[in-house]
Amino acid sequence: MNARSEMWLETMMSDAYHSGRLVIARTDTEARRLERLANEQVLVRPVRGMFWDPTEWQALKPPEKARLVVRTFAVKHPKWVFCNESAAHLHGLEVSDPSFTPVHIAVQRISTAKKTRNVIRHPMPDVDEVLVQGVKVTSLEQTVLYCLIEMNFDYALAVADSALRKTGLPRKHFVEFAQAHAQDIGYERALDVLAWANPLSENGGESVARAVMIEQGYAVPELQAEIADPFEAGRSYRCDYLWKLPTGEFVAGELDGRDKYRNPEMTAGRDAVDVLADERLRESRLGAAGLRVMRFSYADVQDVGRFTKIMDLYGIPRGPMRPRGRRL
Repeated sequence: MNARSEMWLETMMSDAYHSGRLVIARTDTEARRLERLANEQVLVRPVRGMFWDPTEWQALKPPEKARLVVRTFAVKHPKWVFCNESAAHLHGLEVSDPSFTPVHIAVQRISTAKKTRNVIRHPMPDVDEVLVQGVKVTSLEQTVLYCLIEMNFDYALAVADSALRKTGLPRKHFVEFAQAHAQDIGYERALDVLAWANPLSENGGESVARAVMIEQGYAVPELQAEIADPFEAGRSYRCDYLWKLPTGEFVAGELDGRDKYRNPEMTAGRDAVDVLADERLRESRLGAAGLRVMRFSYADVQDVGRFTKIMDLYGIPRGPMRPRGRRL
């Protein structure tokens, strides 16, 4: 690529970066140039007609990718109102589905002639529209309602937990909104999910794991329980999940994730070795306090058969499998 082309691409990238979107062509000529660069692997093409630097794209987390894609679609289609997962990303809710397409938009009615693999249209007779990060999206309450209606229980619970945690609003606020929209097909399902929602769940992975526990009939754990350090007065440790077994024993459940060792927001500037050492110390202190520690990964959670074996080995009380999202 010659110097002139490099300057042109740098300008395109800079404009896109400062606009919070991916690179898009303004003319047919630019479209051909961008497509050629993507074919030469100078650029990556996450969605048809949208481009970015391959290394930078690879470094982005799924929610960041999703927000970039939504904002780029919003530039190309300024009249669109985004809903469901797409709106949830813009509202900052936990969306555990790692995909960034298709995007979801609210429409009065669905036109079969305009369906594409990158866009899902949702009929909403009364769209409650707000502006978030310069993008038209459904309101927080309407976004949560439609996510809970249409998502699988595990992903829906992650949205519900994060809505309570990040807004500080009581569960009753979202329940009343759902009841006021009883004409929306499936609103009872949203009420079922909300019955299990808990703002103490700290991230989407923890919510998904708890959803699997609920669906498989396991006793619902206490979340973020404080355990006093038996050696240092005034010091305590939190565990992701805590169960008291019928025997009187306590089991602490810990969801392991790479972010715990890599994400600066969670490591507080420490390197992975220091974080791991602190985890070992923490686990030994929990053991000294009389708890057995059950560690599992998100991959374990996704393999339900393996996850139930882990839960059973630690003696977590289990009843019959429960109807999805319904409190018995």
